[in-house]
Amino acid sequence: MDDALTPLRIIPLGGLGEIGMNLMIVEYGEAAIIIDCGMMFPDGATLGVDVIIPDFTYIREHRERFLGIFLTHGHEDHIGAVPFLAEELTVPVFGTPLALGFVRDKLEEFSLHHVVELRTIESRQVVELGPFRIEALRVTHSIVDALGFAVSTPAGTIIHTGDFKIDHTPVDGKATDLGRFAHYGEEGVLLLMSDSTNALVPGHCPSERSVAGALGRVFSEAAGRIIITTFASHIHRIQQIIDLARRNGRKVSLVGRSLVDNVETAERLGYIRFPREVRPNAQRAADLEPSRSVILTTGTQGEPSSALSRMALNEHKQIEIVPGDIVVLSARTIPGNERTVAHLIDNLYRRGAEVIASDDAAVHVSGHACQEELKTVLALTRPRYFIPIHGTLRHLVHHARLAQAVGIPQARTLVLTNGMVAEIDGERATILPDAVTHGKVFIDQQAEEVSEIVVRDRQHLAEDGFVIVVAAVDSERGRLVRDPEIITRGLVHVDASQDILDEVRGLVVGMFVESHPDELRDPDVVQEKMRGILKRYFRKKLSRRPMILPVIWEM
Repeated sequence: MDDALTPLRIIPLGGLGEIGMNLMIVEYGEAAIIIDCGMMFPDGATLGVDVIIPDFTYIREHRERFLGIFLTHGHEDHIGAVPFLAEELTVPVFGTPLALGFVRDKLEEFSLHHVVELRTIESRQVVELGPFRIEALRVTHSIVDALGFAVSTPAGTIIHTGDFKIDHTPVDGKATDLGRFAHYGEEGVLLLMSDSTNALVPGHCPSERSVAGALGRVFSEAAGRIIITTFASHIHRIQQIIDLARRNGRKVSLVGRSLVDNVETAERLGYIRFPREVRPNAQRAADLEPSRSVILTTGTQGEPSSALSRMALNEHKQIEIVPGDIVVLSARTIPGNERTVAHLIDNLYRRGAEVIASDDAAVHVSGHACQEELKTVLALTRPRYFIPIHGTLRHLVHHARLAQAVGIPQARTLVLTNGMVAEIDGERATILPDAVTHGKVFIDQQAEEVSEIVVRDRQHLAEDGFVIVVAAVDSERGRLVRDPEIITRGLVHVDASQDILDEVRGLVVGMFVESHPDELRDPDVVQEKMRGILKRYFRKKLSRRPMILPVIWEM
């Protein structure tokens, strides 16, 4: 096929129009690669769901096109769905040693480590697959070994930044490789896809090193025990806490499975130094002198099952929060989790702890580029076309406007959401009228899929309750044998329920009196009539839509 006529397509299946679950497809002709394969955690409405992953239908239907999966870094919203996709697609997975270390741990949990080929890729290393030439570009983020990618195709070069910030003084000394971004800008970039998470935040994001100063003040001023929660994958933050503990004569106890597992993996791969003198040996954290103890734990978002939440409720088996403890929340609150974090803080105060959050002190900085950094990347790469990625629609729209403000015409700025297809042929870029199959797949704790209908039913029951109406019917005569039995849960307060139940019972009796006997001989018809009458009643009487379950006993 003539390269000039071969379309280049960009197809997001996750991460555009939402925070998390990142998955981007780059497709050239009949060949394709995947950048990131992430998951998201459920909110309070998705009851009984452990994780949410993208719908892989499009990948499944075109599996012969896919040549590889490229991971930008090791955060769950970029690697968490790899084990689920591995069951659908057998292609090599490329990533840095840390990202692949985390993936390997996940694959072992699923007994898939022998199925997936993991290939290490380092900064400035090039991989060639079919029509694609992919170079890894080092970026700084809130996890070590983060990458962007330059994807060269016969149609032109795409830059995918991944999650990034421009930190000129990173903890490990490995700054964002602006030289390579500028190199591609000189050669000509067809399309830039750039992280939009902080597109609404003016200025520059502070360096990760700045956190050490705020945390250092906590260490120098604390007379008692220090308890710190941060993201389990934030290796640089964990390293800074370990270093501060060593300098202040404290020992660090790790509490929380994900934190322990990530630190073990990072230490094995050489990304973190955890000296023996900083470890509490075999001594339990609870037995250390408070002035010599640091507890590093999970629970930044107030998750009910997290170690910190259980400590705050006095339900943790080993650690009890006591007056004099200082609890540091060294993480941002993810949008949607504000209420659970507020409850966590309140519970910590109830136990007598002092709480320091990022709203009150500089104990956390973002890992995402703010507006001036986003402008820098736009200026360095000078793309012909621009697609903002990673964020809600609000983030994407504001990032698009930022690009237009630095000279990219609106006609060359495409705002996509999941499932939409952008097609670029060099002369023009269009959004195709038909979206591909996309959506969310709900997974429970047993790693089994939960259908969306089941999740909706659970939400419906949680919000509006249910009503069971049991009617004993003479099937010969089409008449009630006795008064119907009404059972409700989660609908009305017990003191007010009797009047409601009497009215519902009267409606059902009235329906049998007023209906023709022939209609009432068919149980399906009776159930449907009952459901319709009661739906209208509860909507008008209580402004509620309970789940209504008619039960017919034929006698």
